[in-house]
Amino acid sequence: MARGPGRVANRVSSAGRSSLKITPKISSDVSQGINKMSIFCFDLTMAVIAHREGRAPDFLVHDSHIFDGVDDRQLTRALEIAVDVTAAEGMQYIVTINEDDLAKARNLGFNPAPYLIEPLLTDAYEGGGLFGFRFER
Repeated sequence: MARGPGRVANRVSSAGRSSLKITPKISSDVSQGINKMSIFCFDLTMAVIAHREGRAPDFLVHDSHIFDGVDDRQLTRALEIAVDVTAAEGMQYIVTINEDDLAKARNLGFNPAPYLIEPLLTDAYEGGGLFGFRFER
């Protein structure tokens, strides 16, 4: 069991017939946001451990769904942790993130500019599209 700032965290494992179910838990994990952040932390931890042992690539990828239901403070801290941990481990964190979520992190002081990679995709009609395709309204 590990302890974060004011929260106790642990991992619950159970064996199935053909798989192992691993469930990360953080005390007071009654919200969807805290559940998503426990998954984020678990993924990052496993990626680092596997990378150190030479059993994983040097990157971790998350889709924007990892931040669904996550409050601004949690989102910002997760991005900061991803930057710090992956830099220290010689890894890369790749995330597709919605602009409104990125704006939340910006508002709390996270500067994404050094980490953005072109192309920036948008669904805005003017100048928008996806992989060269234009979508009509």
